[in-house]
Amino acid sequence: MNQTKDRRDRGFTLIELLIVIGILGLLMAALLPNLIGAGDAGNETATQALFLDLRTGCEAFQRKNGYFPPDDLVPKDTKDEDGAKSVWKSDNGLNTGIESLVAFLAQSRDVGGDFGSSAERFANHDKDDHGAVLPLLKVRDRKEIVDAWGMPLAYFSATTTSGGFDKAQQIVGFDGQPQTVRARRGADGAYLGAGKYQFLSAGKDQMFGTDDDLVYPK
Repeated sequence: MNQTKDRRDRGFTLIELLIVIGILGLLMAALLPNLIGAGDAGNETATQALFLDLRTGCEAFQRKNGYFPPDDLVPKDTKDEDGAKSVWKSDNGLNTGIESLVAFLAQSRDVGGDFGSSAERFANHDKDDHGAVLPLLKVRDRKEIVDAWGMPLAYFSATTTSGGFDKAQQIVGFDGQPQTVRARRGADGAYLGAGKYQFLSAGKDQMFGTDDDLVYPK
């Protein structure tokens, strides 16, 4: 009787602990790929939702102005009542398209600047200064919008003075290394979103031009 009580008091033996650890390891090995896959699927869904949110902003901007937000930080209409655009700093060549989209949408809500769920997706990976306060954001940083993996989106617009869909962009993320990004074409060879705009995400591998890229419109 006492021997049985003594064994209970000792708790797990080393062998028993190793068996438990081994079982837990097997469970983690079996479940981890599913957990990672679920996370990637969630990020894809979140990024697609972000595309739709930005589409709403672009369409509202177009209804107000008659053209879609430029992708080169150059206003199509040079008339500027408050003079704000005249003090915008020149472009540094990095993350230009998406920074331009933010700059134009951030002027006021009546020109499409209700960022909605994209408000949590602002970054400034290339650390540039806009030269003027972005009214809706109340910052001078030249903000980018990033996907669910934290990489800046590419934004191409038919409204441009410097190439639009035909011009490659330089996108830089966490590692500081620019990637050359080109607008996507459909099976017929035409640009997706031709005449309007295109959003492009590097996807989970954070490398543009690979199979996991996300694009809108499809």
